[in-house]
Order: sequence, then structure tokens, then C-alpha cells
Amino acid sequence: MIRRRLYVEERMSRLAVWSLRLAVFALPVTAIGIACYFTEVFDLTSALYAVLAGVALAALALLLALAAFVVIWNEGLRGLGRVIGAGALALALIAPTAGLAAFGARLPVLHEVSTDLDDPPVFVTLAVARSRAANSLDGPDEAAVAAQEDAYPAIHPMDFDSAPDDVFNDLMVLVARRKWTVVDAVPPRGGQRDGRIEAVARGLPLGLRDDIVIRVRRTAEGTRVDMRSVTRNAARDFGTNARRIDDLLGELAERQGKRRR
Repeated sequence: MIRRRLYVEERMSRLAVWSLRLAVFALPVTAIGIACYFTEVFDLTSALYAVLAGVALAALALLLALAAFVVIWNEGLRGLGRVIGAGALALALIAPTAGLAAFGARLPVLHEVSTDLDDPPVFVTLAVARSRAANSLDGPDEAAVAAQEDAYPAIHPMDFDSAPDDVFNDLMVLVARRKWTVVDAVPPRGGQRDGRIEAVARGLPLGLRDDIVIRVRRTAEGTRVDMRSVTRNAARDFGTNARRIDDLLGELAERQGKRRR
């Protein structure tokens, strides 16, 4: 008598399959949003919608992966590898977004920072070149002034004993080192004209454009440097503008042999 052997094929969990498909699909959706903003195909709003769509797909993929794990555990289906892959990809997209949201919640809602809140450096060239939809360059209101003073008390003008031309030249070197796009550079002319550097930098997240103006002004004791950094489109800068000012002025102080207070 010939015994027949029965081979029972383990079924693949459809939830596991779809969780991985969604997680993989979420990656290019998010990447397209970021790439299109960098290349100026999308404006900020459209790019954010694309990124959030990718994160939402990743969140759905994570939920499906959790459900698939429960089914696989209970019914012994195949697909555990897909579940693990889907969960890893989904978390790779969700974790940075959640971390950024948590980090931003601790910072004030500011889109510009200036060393001089009473008489901030004035944009000239960029004021004409920027889109009308960009953030205003009129200067901070009372609420923004109070928020900056509370959050960044160390941001203030810097005075140097050197001549304005020497300070201006050092600033140009530091700006070039940071690969900011210089839009206009007006050297100081003694006590008759302030020096001015206008530039554009890419900030985080999403490579947001920040507009920068640096003022070099002669004083009775030497030279005073003021700097203003304004995020062009977003309502908050996640601390980028303050860090940029603090970093540049700190390095300028080192070049000038001055100790920061």
C-alpha cells in the first residue's frame, strides 16, 4: 500500500505583502516632495503635502505590519520577513518627522532672528528679488521680539577694534566658506556708508531658503557688526537662524582675536 504524503503549503499573509508594498511606495513619495522643493518644481506648501503623504503612507504600512504580525503569530502564515522590512522602512520615515515635531515644540515660533531688534539690518537687493508670498521683511513685531529675547538672549551685536574694511573682508571669507549664495556685497566707505552683505542659505528641514543680511558699521571705537537671518517661506525656523548667527559671529570673533561675552 502506497502512502500518500500530504504537503500543506503555508499561505502568505496578504497583510504582510501590502504592508511592505505601502512602505516601499512611501519612500519615493517622500523623496519626490523633497527633491521637487530643492529643484523649485514645488513650492513649500506642495512639498510639505508630498512629504506628509509619504509619512501617512508609512504610518499605514506600520499599522498593517503590526496587524500582519498578529495574524502570522496566531495562524502560522508566512510573511514575517516582509513584516520586519515594512516596519523598518516605515519607522525610517516616521521617526525623523516625529523627532522634528518634538524638537520644534520646544522652540519659539519665529521665522527671523536679528542681533539688533530696534534697528535691524535692512534688506535692499533681496527685498526686490523675493516673492510676494515670502515672509515679510518689515521686522519683528512685539511678540516676536519678546520671544527672541527669551529664547536667544546671547544674540546681540558684536563690536571690534578693527577698521570696517578689515571686518568686512573677514566676513566675506566666512560667507564664502559656508557656500552661501551672495546676492549683493557693498563694502563700507568710512563713516559715510555701512557695509552690507546679502546672501541666501539653505536651512533645515527640507532645505528651506533663509535670507541673510549682515551690516558693518563704523563706530567711535571701531566697527559694529549686526546680522539678520530670515526664513523665506516657513512660519518657524527650528532654531536655524539663531544657530547661524551665533556660529558666524563666533568664528568672526576668533578671526579678530576677540573673546565673546
